[in-house]
Amino acid sequence: MTGSYNTWFVILSIVAAVAASFASLTMVERLKKASGLTKWKWIAAGGLTLGGGIWSMHFVAMLAYDMGMPVRYDSWLLTVSILSSAGASFLAFYLMSRGLKKRIDAAVGSIVIGLGIISMHYIGMEAMIMEAAIRYDAQLVAASAAIAFAASFTALIVLKSFMNYPRRLKRFKIGASLVLGAGISGMHYTGMASASFYHVETSAQTDPFIDPTPLGYIVTFGVFVLIGLFILVNRYDTKMEEHSDHILFMDTLYQTIVESANDAVITMNQEGKILAWNQAAVDTFGFSQKEAVGQLINIVVPPSFYEAHPEGAALFLKKGAARVIGQTVELEGMHATGRVFPLELSLSSTSNEEQTYYTGIIRDISERIQQQERINELVYKDELTHLPNRRMLNDHLETVLMQAHKNNEEAGVLFLDLDRFKQINDVYGHKTGDALLKQVTERLQAESGDHDFAARQSGDEFILVLRETSSYKAGMAASQLLDALREPFFIDEVELFVTPSIGISLYPQDGLEADDLIKFADTAMYQAKQEGGNQYQFFTMEINEVISRKMMLETGLRKAAGRGEIEIYYQPQVVIGTGDVKSFEALVRWNHRELGLVSPLDFIPLAEETKLIIPLGKWILKKACTQFKTWLDEGHELFHISVNISAVQFNDPGFVDSVKQILDETGLDPKYLDLELTESVVQNPQTAIPFMHELKAMGIKISLDDFGTGYSSLNYLKDFPLDTLKIDKSFIQTIHKSSKDRAVVDTIIHMALNLNLNVIAEGVETPSQLDYLISRKCHQYQGYLCSAPVPHDQITTRFFQPVKGAPLT
Repeated sequence: MTGSYNTWFVILSIVAAVAASFASLTMVERLKKASGLTKWKWIAAGGLTLGGGIWSMHFVAMLAYDMGMPVRYDSWLLTVSILSSAGASFLAFYLMSRGLKKRIDAAVGSIVIGLGIISMHYIGMEAMIMEAAIRYDAQLVAASAAIAFAASFTALIVLKSFMNYPRRLKRFKIGASLVLGAGISGMHYTGMASASFYHVETSAQTDPFIDPTPLGYIVTFGVFVLIGLFILVNRYDTKMEEHSDHILFMDTLYQTIVESANDAVITMNQEGKILAWNQAAVDTFGFSQKEAVGQLINIVVPPSFYEAHPEGAALFLKKGAARVIGQTVELEGMHATGRVFPLELSLSSTSNEEQTYYTGIIRDISERIQQQERINELVYKDELTHLPNRRMLNDHLETVLMQAHKNNEEAGVLFLDLDRFKQINDVYGHKTGDALLKQVTERLQAESGDHDFAARQSGDEFILVLRETSSYKAGMAASQLLDALREPFFIDEVELFVTPSIGISLYPQDGLEADDLIKFADTAMYQAKQEGGNQYQFFTMEINEVISRKMMLETGLRKAAGRGEIEIYYQPQVVIGTGDVKSFEALVRWNHRELGLVSPLDFIPLAEETKLIIPLGKWILKKACTQFKTWLDEGHELFHISVNISAVQFNDPGFVDSVKQILDETGLDPKYLDLELTESVVQNPQTAIPFMHELKAMGIKISLDDFGTGYSSLNYLKDFPLDTLKIDKSFIQTIHKSSKDRAVVDTIIHMALNLNLNVIAEGVETPSQLDYLISRKCHQYQGYLCSAPVPHDQITTRFFQPVKGAPLT
């Protein structure tokens, strides 16, 4: 008996096999990633999907064969065939979960699975109830068995490949599904081909049986629904797993970042209980994760926090944390050792229905604070004494003045300068000078009150700012400073004494601005130094006017020569007895453009103090030599030109060379130059004598000016190579009033004559004074009796004519 196949059912059976294979491969992908109970879930799902697909393919294929007679199925045998298919598929997925590490495992597994599939097929054939019997072709049965075993082996190998290389083989999933589906379908149709049906008479069947037609539709529909359901479940599970993997990855990434972060990251709940504590937190606070997690955040909070928040950290988190969330704040933390250190906190929060959680990113800023302090130290502190410097002084004084103005109070500024500190540097070196300044600083700080402020202005200058003071309190403070610095200082076993000069200015009576008060205190200090030092002086407007004029003169003096304000006047030196004028003294005059004629008594000491006398003296000497050379070139018979030399100028190491250079430049013969020195110049014989001999060797004359007014010594007359003595005008002006002055004049003239020195009397203003000098055989005189100092153009018209008899008037 032969039958025919329904094409649509054949196609449907093959589609069922391919769909089952495709779903099975998808299950294998999930099985690869599963573990524990989830793995058994996917083994069961895979076995059910593949087994159901194989059995549905078989049953649908049976329906596709039309034998021309009704066919029913024995329910028990049908159940056994279903279980055989499911068991074989379950076994396949179980073997996949074990790995199939060896080829022999796949071979043995394929035999067992193949037997299950063969059993499913032929038991299913036996479950058919019909008026026919079945004969089997042995060769085709063997071929179907071989196909079953081959398909099983191929399925295991493909499934194994998907287990090991799911991403690589994912694109070939449809092709692999077609291969497996074809193998399963091939086994079935080969088995069907091995069967021959022949008609037999059957008795009435009383055993349970199943009508195949509705069953076929139900099975087909159910299997496709089941496969579709498993595919949907698989896709959903895949998405969930991908989402879970993403969450796991992000959590792992977060944990990695947190653990590798340089900043401490701490998570806690709203009660302040620590939930997470990274490695940087361990390094920062000294508590291990085991010690910290589960503890309250209080373990890293210093006691000072509870002074500001006595309610504690937990209540602060609940009520006060909102003020700092999203901001970066600087706080203090406490190390496990009890050390308190500065930290920077960035706090964030997250909440659910029940709890609020806080995460703090914490950075130890001790090093940054130290660097900032170092920067402040460099910017606002003096490097040597570590006292506030000028910049910090100005800022502080401005603040003090604002407060004093607000409270209607007085404030004071004490400007302190060490007397003769330069000598200590010159004699002992700057290292000793620096050590002395440090010790002076210590005494100043010891004497400063709690509200006083001491700063180093520059060099050996210090400034104290007094708050809530008065003139009496400021004077007492200055007096205490004088006492504190009166005691000796010991530096490297050297005993040093130093005294200060202190100037005081007061707010608001002396000034309202910080710069003015410092300037006025400086002015008062300068006055104290002028009066001998080791004292304090309050600022007054009279002092300010004197100092201001002096500063004005100094500024003007630096520009005077360039502006043409400096002039040389000449005073004749008259030969007593003949009245001849053969010599002149060059005297400098300053005609200030604003102040008018400035007395040499005002600007010459200032020029010496500021060392401006050195360039000014060179200018005067060159001008005088040039003018005298001009007179000589005009044919006038002259003796010499006298030029005054300051002590500062004479002690300049380059003085002798500068004189020689000027003589060379002007062309004046050195014999015509007379340098007038004061007794202050020759106070240091070790320096003065070599210079004087150098000048004498050049042919220059040397006069000792104002003899008798200083600490005169006969050694000067014995040791110094002098040519002339000049009697100071103070003796001449009182020569008829004081017998002592007459005696001094007589003695000087007598000594000069005995020592073969020329003698000149200064300041002769009356004929009687001249007569007295004539009687004492004085050689020359100069003074208003002959002429006041006059410009060079008047010299030519008035004094280059012989003067006979009585003096000129």
